[in-house]
Amino acid sequence: MLLKRFITPFSLSTILLCSTPTLLSAAPRDVSHSTNAELRLEYLNKLLDSRSGQRLAQHKDGKTKGKVHDMLDQARAAIDAGNEDKAAKITKRALKTFMTAVRELPEDPEEVERAKKRYKELRRGLEKFTFAQENNKERFAADENSAKEYNQKQVTKLLGLADKDAAAGKYDKAVVRLTEAQSIVTSSLQGMLNNKQLVIELDLSTPEKEYYYELRRYQGYEDLIAVAIDVKKPSEMASETMLKLGDKAKWMSDQARTKAMQGDYPVAIRMIMDATNVVKQALRLAGVTM
Repeated sequence: MLLKRFITPFSLSTILLCSTPTLLSAAPRDVSHSTNAELRLEYLNKLLDSRSGQRLAQHKDGKTKGKVHDMLDQARAAIDAGNEDKAAKITKRALKTFMTAVRELPEDPEEVERAKKRYKELRRGLEKFTFAQENNKERFAADENSAKEYNQKQVTKLLGLADKDAAAGKYDKAVVRLTEAQSIVTSSLQGMLNNKQLVIELDLSTPEKEYYYELRRYQGYEDLIAVAIDVKKPSEMASETMLKLGDKAKWMSDQARTKAMQGDYPVAIRMIMDATNVVKQALRLAGVTM
């Protein structure tokens, strides 16, 4: 039996951003029982492979990157020796060294160009959103729950500030302002479209299939933690908290895996969904909305 889930167009965009077809169709990877230090080491290796990690070679002629690599080697040796506490301390120092050095680097030209492109996309999109709202306002006026007025003065103010930031080359700030403006307008459009639902069919005909569906969702969100730290560059405290929440979610997913192996899929489903929520909590600390 196929389960039909009804979602609005706005919910659909969230699913498309967070769950790719490859992710949903791929066989679930083995969820092995790794230690917290091993998981943190995995995150840090991903950070070193990221754009920020590549740019770390510019910090103190590459000495800082070499230092981080040395610390990760020491952490791996401590894990192999069964010294979890030592490994945890080393990985914490490595993260602090990494984040401090990245913030000391000059602006990344690629990130500036990316923010500029995002600013232009948001600017064009916002124009379309406002046009759609104005064009459909009277059409949906008969439904008191549909046509919701938005604060046009606030949107206009945000547009002006965003354009001013962009003119000064501060595209990251401009993107933040346009995102806020877009949120104001889309809340109105969402009310207009609340009766236009799309249907997505998922094969959740057995508890086992539902568990593996939820497992893939969890794994997709889990992989975003290192990406979010790299792209969003949260504070050291927020980064550390994100990794701790990642550790907690991994432990929860391992418990769910044990239940699934025992054939208790209903319990495993609830447990893996709880793990997903913990990862989402971590991502929100970096400003990732979903």
